[in-house]
Formats: sequence, C-alpha cells, structure tokens
Amino acid sequence: MSTLERSRTASPVADPRPPRKAAARLAASGWLVMTLCSVYIVGVVGRYLTFDPDVYFPAQRGTYLRLQLALGVHVACGVLALLIGPFQFARRLRRRFVRAHRVTGTLYVASATGLAVSGLVLAPTAYTSPVAATGFTLLGVGTLFTTWTALRMVVAHRYAEHRRWMTLSFSLIWAGVMLRIWSPIYSLLAGIGLVHFSFETAYAGIAWLCWVPNLLFALWLTRRTVEREPAR
Repeated sequence: MSTLERSRTASPVADPRPPRKAAARLAASGWLVMTLCSVYIVGVVGRYLTFDPDVYFPAQRGTYLRLQLALGVHVACGVLALLIGPFQFARRLRRRFVRAHRVTGTLYVASATGLAVSGLVLAPTAYTSPVAATGFTLLGVGTLFTTWTALRMVVAHRYAEHRRWMTLSFSLIWAGVMLRIWSPIYSLLAGIGLVHFSFETAYAGIAWLCWVPNLLFALWLTRRTVEREPAR
C-alpha cells in the first residue's frame, strides 16, 4: 500500500454530523427551558384571573381595580400566548400537524393582539415613572407590529420570514417572564448589599430590561437562521 493510500485510510474526512447533533441538542434544551419557564409564569400570573384584590401588586391595587377589564384581558391573553408560543416553534409538530399549527397560530395572533392592546391601555398607569410607562408602551407597539407582520408574511407564503417575525413576536411576549425574573434578581442583589437604589428606580429599568435584550437576541438568532436556511 502506498503512503498516499495509507494516509487516505488513516485520516478519514471529519463527519459533520456531530456538530449538528450538538446544535440540535442545544436547541432542544433551550426549547425545554423556554417552555418550562413559560408554564411556570403562567401559574404565577394566573392568580390574577381570580380578580381577588389580595393577589394584586399592592402598589398598583387601586389601578388594577379601576382597570380590571383591561387587566383581565391582559393576563388571559398573556397566559394563552405563553402556552401556545413554544409549541409553534417545535418543527416536528409543525410539519406533522399542519392544520393544528394553523389553528393554534390563529389563536396566538389573537392572544398576542389582545395582550398588546390591553397592555397599551395599562401602560400609562405603570408603576413608578414615565420611564416605565414608555418602556411598556413601546413593548405593546412592538408586539403588535411583529405579530401582524408575521401574519402578513405567512399569507404571502414567505415562510422563512414568517418564522423570523414570529420569533421576534414571541421574544416580546416573553417580557412577562423576564419581568418576573429581573424583579427577584434585584431583590437578591439588594438583600446582599450589592445594589443600594430603591425598587422604584429598579422597576423603571426592568420595564426595558424585560424585553429589549430578548428582542436583540431574537434578531441575532433569526439573522443566523435566515443566512443558514434560505426561504422555500
């Protein structure tokens, strides 16, 4: 056997499948974490649908009682969107149950719209300051824009762009999850003395932190996906 033949036998071309498998496992793990967090927050905020004033945020209790209809629509639509959203991104379910995907997609668009519109009603009364009110107002506008752009893309049969805009939409829906992650983080940091400003000050920042990083990550993620997977 020649040297060239031995080198060909001993040094096979690297199999590209392991990196793909690792990426698939990472994506599956991320989907599972996203789904579990969504379900957990649904359990947390679902208490508001009892309309019991004792479960309301004390500093906002008067506002919530005054705008109880908008609050109920906001919570109910948010719960529905958080429960539906993760399963819209499950590729196997999407391809195997096309009709179910369309029905749940319609419900998602309706719930995201109700969430955003009711959020715009509640935003001017946001806790603390106009900074928080502005953050929540832009969140509502962004949710409407991304969700309805996703709908427009699927009607036009531009499916890759539809998936991209739906990802952006759900990243904004996930503000409800991140809002309830950032608040305990502040409490923890304040409790151990690493931050010294008030919760009122922190909440003004959380009103932006709960959605801006989500949106930036989704923009980065969908850009990579579109570059790797051409529209079909």
